Amino acid sequence: MRYATYEILGSTSKISAAQMLDIIKWRKYIVQFAKNHSEEVFINGPAAEKKISLTFDDGPDSSVTPAVLGILNKNNIKGSFFFVGTQINYFPGVVKTAYADGHLILNHSWDHPFFTKINSQSIKDEVIRTENRIQAIIGRKPALLRPPYGDLDEKALAAVNTTNNKAVIWSIDSMDWLNGIDRKNIVDNVVNNARPGDIVLMHSGVGQRAVLDVLQIIINELNKKKFKIVDLGELLNINPYK
Repeated sequence: MRYATYEILGSTSKISAAQMLDIIKWRKYIVQFAKNHSEEVFINGPAAEKKISLTFDDGPDSSVTPAVLGILNKNNIKGSFFFVGTQINYFPGVVKTAYADGHLILNHSWDHPFFTKINSQSIKDEVIRTENRIQAIIGRKPALLRPPYGDLDEKALAAVNTTNNKAVIWSIDSMDWLNGIDRKNIVDNVVNNARPGDIVLMHSGVGQRAVLDVLQIIINELNKKKFKIVDLGELLNINPYK
């Protein structure tokens, strides 16, 4: 990777100081890990242009993901969706629609385990089973993987590498995953921290409805700041499919 790796931003007062310290500790670890593996792990994209990517984990589902698609489509924005294999099985039609609308369909494992807590073969199975299911629906295999929880170590990355995937983390955590978080907090995490090349973590899975209250506001505010919202293929200048 030929550009600087950002520190990961996003905070909230809705968790304890100890919990936030744990998050900060992981962020420092994963940023250094990405620096050590700059061709295989992405925290952010290049800062040469004022581009930013909105990414959505944990879908598809029957309501949140379709609603997110509706907002993105209305604004002519392409999102990057890291879908979970078990959810894909339930909602293949949502996957097909998202792809037909021009959004990226990417890999978030089969059933969302911590990669550092399972063996290498299990990691490979998680990745390959999901990409095969995606291929059965859209005719293409993703080449970008988001490890659940951003959980990676040397062993896990080695297993991912054997599947010919790049790992994508994030440089802004909207923290929309936190129960009871104030909607303004989510918006501020994204808009106030936005930098050229940022990858924003959001969620569109079952029950993860906070995104629906904030997504249009975030889009409006990023537009005011003259950001171009693009998918990960464009941001990272790589082919998102094999």
